[in-house]
Amino acid sequence: MLSMTACASRANSVAPVAVSSTDYANVSCDNARSLLAAARQTENALARKQNNASLGDTVGVVLLLLPVGSIFGADVEGELAIAKGEVIALERRITTGC
Repeated sequence: MLSMTACASRANSVAPVAVSSTDYANVSCDNARSLLAAARQTENALARKQNNASLGDTVGVVLLLLPVGSIFGADVEGELAIAKGEVIALERRITTGC
């Protein structure tokens, strides 16, 4: 049986990296909102890339027995985890400080 451990994860299964909302404590509320909008756009773009990598791996494993997306660098799990953490931290900053 072929192991699927080398395959890219789906975006919704990527856990966020812990980012402290205190990293944004000195940011104004307006600037925090702008940063949050940008962070959400980044997260969405990375989620699309990650889902494409996951799909590519699935197709590659079925057809070639190789996780093609991961082999060619399409897996952006680490970047997505950081982006998710930044969104959470900025949301927390806005909720508690604005």
